[in-house]
Amino acid sequence: MKEFAVFWGCTIQTRFPFIEKSTRIVLESFKLPYRDIDGFTCCPERSLVNNIDHGAFVVTAARNVALVDELDYDLVSPCTGCVSNLATVKGELRANPREKAEVNKLLKEVGREFKGTSKLQHLVPFFHDTVGVNAIKQKIKKDFSGMRIGIHYGCHMIRPSHALRNDDPLEPKKFDTLISALGAQSLQFMTKMMCCGQGLDRIDEHDRALHFARIKLKELKSLGCDALVLCCPSCFLQFDNNQFLMEKEGEKFGIPVIYFTELLGLAMGYKPEELGMDLHRVDCTPFVKKWESLSARPPKEDAIEDGLNAPVEL
Repeated sequence: MKEFAVFWGCTIQTRFPFIEKSTRIVLESFKLPYRDIDGFTCCPERSLVNNIDHGAFVVTAARNVALVDELDYDLVSPCTGCVSNLATVKGELRANPREKAEVNKLLKEVGREFKGTSKLQHLVPFFHDTVGVNAIKQKIKKDFSGMRIGIHYGCHMIRPSHALRNDDPLEPKKFDTLISALGAQSLQFMTKMMCCGQGLDRIDEHDRALHFARIKLKELKSLGCDALVLCCPSCFLQFDNNQFLMEKEGEKFGIPVIYFTELLGLAMGYKPEELGMDLHRVDCTPFVKKWESLSARPPKEDAIEDGLNAPVEL
């Protein structure tokens, strides 16, 4: 496997160190050749920088990509927004030679050159396509059989599809496949592809952000969902922190929010506190206790239940 740099972005390392920790634990357990490199900046964030100065947005992203280009590394990120922004600029510059030349003229002043040769991947498609489902299954020590998981792709894991090209943008499957490989049931629900709404908090629309979160959380609660699993720090902020704020006001959802690498780490035998799950705002203890209870059942009990629930042939 080719060496790759991990692009952490701004939010994970400043607000959610447990996401970084669980990601490092999983990458190292698989003995994957990841590298930390100096010089990365904000990707930059699209809704703020791009809306103010598109040129600054493009040059900043191009410089980040140039860092891995010159090392001949690929790039993998646990932040969907970062990958989406970097891939968008990479696609724009490769399609526009004149703009690419203008950008490289500016980058030359700091000793960089954008080539666009590096492969950019988000963590979920990376584990699905590069690591592989079979390799993941071989690492599992205790699966999630009997657990009902709602997954949230988020807007930027699969879009813009022309730049990322890593899954069907309307009916993605790779995240579902990974959850199923861990033994859990990946729920199908109406709001599955709905935006988390966290961006509304950035423009002082907090009540509307809560409304977006509430819609999905209500549906998941009605379906008996054991946890919401995602792989985006902004989405995590929306569903963990904002759910916590709503619960302080009396709205009880009780939907633990778990990052993909935390779920994978649990299946590989790491303890919740090793992965930093005790630092979440919404308590993950009910999820962990139910999982441990199901895992402790004798195999024959499962077999009996399966027999009782099997359809009767007339």
